[in-house]
Amino acid sequence: MKNEFAAVSVFLLFTLSGSVSYAQDTPEPERLLHSEYRAHETPDPAQASEAIREGTTSVISIAACKAAVRPESADAALKYLKQGSARYGKGDLDGAIKQYSSAIKCDPCLALAYNNRGSAQRRKGRLEEAIIDFNRALAINPYLVETLNNRGLVRRLKGELDSAIADFSRAIELQPGYAAAYTNRGNAYRDKEDMEAAMADFDCAIELDPSSAPAYNNRGEAQQEKGDLEAAMSDYNIAVTLDPHLWQALNNRGTLRFRRKDAEGALADLDRAIAANPDYATAYMNRGILRLVQGKRAEGEKDLDRCLQLDSRLRPLVNERIREARRIANRAIGDGASAAAE
Repeated sequence: MKNEFAAVSVFLLFTLSGSVSYAQDTPEPERLLHSEYRAHETPDPAQASEAIREGTTSVISIAACKAAVRPESADAALKYLKQGSARYGKGDLDGAIKQYSSAIKCDPCLALAYNNRGSAQRRKGRLEEAIIDFNRALAINPYLVETLNNRGLVRRLKGELDSAIADFSRAIELQPGYAAAYTNRGNAYRDKEDMEAAMADFDCAIELDPSSAPAYNNRGEAQQEKGDLEAAMSDYNIAVTLDPHLWQALNNRGTLRFRRKDAEGALADLDRAIAANPDYATAYMNRGILRLVQGKRAEGEKDLDRCLQLDSRLRPLVNERIREARRIANRAIGDGASAAAE
């Protein structure tokens, strides 16, 4: 019976990112331009750690417009900008948006404020508002690579893959060493099922930034899709070593371990993924299915209920996995009964 379950593990546990809604890749972080905000999402985009560097070295605005802003207003705008960054870093998105809006009121040509407000809007799920803010920032300064990256992330979420790739490509053109843009463009290529281009971008991202856990995780997914499970496991291991709290990598390694008939290792990884992000619906789904397979019905159903509480969009996938798990279980029981009768 154990072997029956293991044989279908690749079907039961969810790893790959067939759509943005369920994507387990890890987009490289969106950037707040007066600081470097590295948020290893999930997806979504989601965020395990952050390191904020203060400074406004990226500020470029239209000279004529700046001349119309009194020095005291410009100073006030920067103050609001910094306060917005602090609110954003604490997860207070509404407060951040309010502070960034105040900065824009004081200095309508402060591109950073539009970029940062756009990032907060995206985190709120307001994709159209985010695009508007990113467009305004780029109208002021078309050379802001962070804003191009951020707009690309939103366009990918909207399914506008060619436009997203164009944004990431322009960011790379302006800043060839921008590893995050390579990772994000690789994700978009994967969405288009262009695995060769995706792998090339992930390789470039890792070469530019060998400490990028998201890049290793995403390349691991691409390796797994190609059927190279050893290479995939190696990449997941490196990702988890670089960032022990990167829940997407823990989830993905767990599903691969189950596929390789290591149920206990899989469960340990899924436990860690949920500990790193208690709101990670996909990991609850995978752990719930795994527990059902192990015969732990009450625990499995509890995990699946929690999964659907967090993300009701997963219901069709959960129901499909449950039906398959039951089918395999019934078949295994039937085979066991037949063997006993003989």
